[in-house]
Amino acid sequence: MKISLTTPLILATLLFSTTTLAAMAPVAKCNDCSAAAALDAAKALAADNVYVVDFVNATAQKFVSDDKGNTVVAKMSLGDITRLNQQFDYRKTHLRALNR
Repeated sequence: MKISLTTPLILATLLFSTTTLAAMAPVAKCNDCSAAAALDAAKALAADNVYVVDFVNATAQKFVSDDKGNTVVAKMSLGDITRLNQQFDYRKTHLRALNR
């Protein structure tokens, strides 16, 4: 019986490719802020994708802006939250995705 390594390699590639997307988006720090304050922090960076992290509550949110300037909360992937946790590993805090 021949064991194929194609499927595990494709899955690993997909997982690591999503983590590189998180590295390209700017990160705003908004500790213990409300949903409106997190939205304002995301709009202040004026980027298509922005991650807002809250170290007090150990949460992270992803905001996406369209061409019309509308900024909304987007669902975070496992790769997104993994990359953010790696980026802020020195804080000894494990962030979790807050999808509102």
